[in-house]
Order: sequence, then structure tokens, then C-alpha cells
Amino acid sequence: MNANHFIVWLLMTCLFCDGNVTAQERSVSGNTSRESAVRPDGTLDLNQLWSRGRAVGDAPVRFKHSPMRLEDVERITPYGLMIGGHVCPIDHGYFYPKPLRPGQPQFDVFAPADGFVVMIGHRTQLTGSSERQREYDDYALHIEHSATVYTFYDLLTQLDPAILKEIDQATRDRFTRKQMGPPIQTRIPVKAGQVVGKVGGRSLDIAVIDTNTRLKGFLSPKLYGHYAWRVHVVDPFDYFDEPLKSQLLKLNPRTAAPRGGKIDHDIDGRLAGNWFREGSGGYPGDRRDPRGYWMGHLAFAYHHVDPSVVIVSIGDFDGKPRQFAVVGNGPAPANISAKEGLVKYELTYAPFNSNGTPIELPPQMRGVQGVLLVQL
Repeated sequence: MNANHFIVWLLMTCLFCDGNVTAQERSVSGNTSRESAVRPDGTLDLNQLWSRGRAVGDAPVRFKHSPMRLEDVERITPYGLMIGGHVCPIDHGYFYPKPLRPGQPQFDVFAPADGFVVMIGHRTQLTGSSERQREYDDYALHIEHSATVYTFYDLLTQLDPAILKEIDQATRDRFTRKQMGPPIQTRIPVKAGQVVGKVGGRSLDIAVIDTNTRLKGFLSPKLYGHYAWRVHVVDPFDYFDEPLKSQLLKLNPRTAAPRGGKIDHDIDGRLAGNWFREGSGGYPGDRRDPRGYWMGHLAFAYHHVDPSVVIVSIGDFDGKPRQFAVVGNGPAPANISAKEGLVKYELTYAPFNSNGTPIELPPQMRGVQGVLLVQL
């Protein structure tokens, strides 16, 4: 084995953390304390947390408008991608715009259905990570459509003037100064098809949350702290009416069900799913660690486009987050229990890109990159 290969021993039963709420977690929710919205099992009352208890109605919500114009979208990446610091399967999808045309600096982003913008976040740096050195100027929106259904957008490069004018002057000034601060809670009415902001040359992040749905593949919501809303993330395509649904699906390379992707892989007593190093703070991580909140993360899951492909995603592989396929594509993590004893995975880079398209890897990325030994 050459010097580029690593042997990693993991005793999986020691990787659970207690999921206790930290002061940092309590502070991220704007004007509503997370403690008042957390349930005994770690799930969150999102009406209380995001809508301050003002959301009403639980009738089915149907999306009437695409988040972006169809002619502006080059491709849609489904939920579940694992890449870089996104060690656990990602809880949102991506609308990738086509290349910007001359004189067109940005693309419009629309509300998919009637509702209220209830939270607005503004990111100017990624705190608690070496990534904080990058320049950020992004907006995130939570749109309430009912007491149970929300749309989450991220990476907006601008808010629409109709949204901005409803925000107090002090907050607008903070946004202009690119000064970090907590998300603000608002209640700004929007209509389906109304422009809420713009996105530039990067992707538009999107997730749909429906509290009527509880994903079974998250065994320990407490481990996710203020991110426990991900147990309610649902397939966005299921909320669009035809013909829009089919038009959007044509832009999505995933053909397996669920078409919107899968992020919950935990199986009680099996290797599959998300793991967190004991004492690392669960999914929120240790924000004091300059290397990133993901350093204690580990996932045994499946490719977001081709779910037949096993992916091992490691937060700390020689000090950096890395994602690997495995030689022989097995054994499947869902089949590994305590009775299998010590299991060996040979790690190799997957020969395809984030869209599932085959690519030719450079010589240094071919072959076995490391050996992982696991035991439940």
C-alpha cells in the first residue's frame, strides 16, 4: 500500500452524540427561541419556530409556478448529493441556471405558490469554517404556504424590491453593509409567480418541507439540533401540477423513485445512514472548530442520481472532507449489522460527476485511495 492510502478504524457504536441543545443552536432562529419549539423527540414545531404560531390551514398545497423560468434552467440536481463539506446527504436540491447572457446579470426567482415570507437570512461569511475566507452575499428565504408546508430557498443574490420594502430600515442597512446577523422573522404576503429575488451564476438551492410527512430514515432527530426540520423534507416534484411537473422532471437526471432524491438512510442496527463522532456536537458540529462543522460527520449512503452506487462520505479524511465510491460497490451498508463483524471497504473516487455523467478521472485519482474498516 503506498503512502497515499489510509487505514481508518471506526468502532461505530461510539459515534453517537447526545444531541444536547447548545447556546449557539438557541440563537440562530431569529426572534423565536428554538427551545420553545423543540419537541421531546428532537423534532421541531415549525409553525412556532418559523411562523411564530401564525400559520393556519392544512389543506394540500399545490405549486403553480416554477421557482425559475424553465428556459433559464439548465439542469436540476436532486436531494442527497454528498460533496465536500456536505458530508451527510444534502437536504436540498439545486436549480442550475443556464450561462448568463450579455446584459443579463441575474435570473428571477419566483414564489411557487401563495404564502408568506416568514424568515430571511443573509450570509456574508461561513462562520466556524475555513470557508469563511470566501466572499458571501447570499439570501435565504422561508416561504410559508400553510401551517404544514414551507419552501426554502438559498443562494439568492438579491431580494426583490417588493420584499425589501417590507423590511425595517435598520435591517436593510445591515444587508447593505454586508454585516452578519441572525435571520429575521417577517410576514410578507406573496402570490404564486411573484418574483421574490434573483440568482446569479450559481445554483438556486430549494427544499420543500411538509410536516405531515416524517422521514423514517432519520432515527435520532435530536442529533440534528436546529436542523431537525430535515426529517420533514419532501420530494418537491410531487407538489407541482401538470404539465409543469413533467417539464421540471425532464431537467432532472435521476430516474429512480423518489425522483426528488433521498436523504434519509438510517436503518436501526445497520451501518447505513449518518453517523456523528461522539462529542462532536451532532449534525450542527462544533462551530469553534475552524476546519468546519462537518469534521465529525460520516455517512454510508447511496449516490443521489444512481442509488445503486454505494457512497462513503467522510468528514475528516486526512484533515479534509471526502466522498468515495467503493471497490466492487459493496457490501451494501443497509446489509451490514453486528453479525458481519469487521467489514472492509476499499475507497475509490467515483468515475462520474454530480449529474451522474461518466467522466475520465486523472491518473492520481484512480485506484484505491484508502481502506476503511468498520464494525457495529
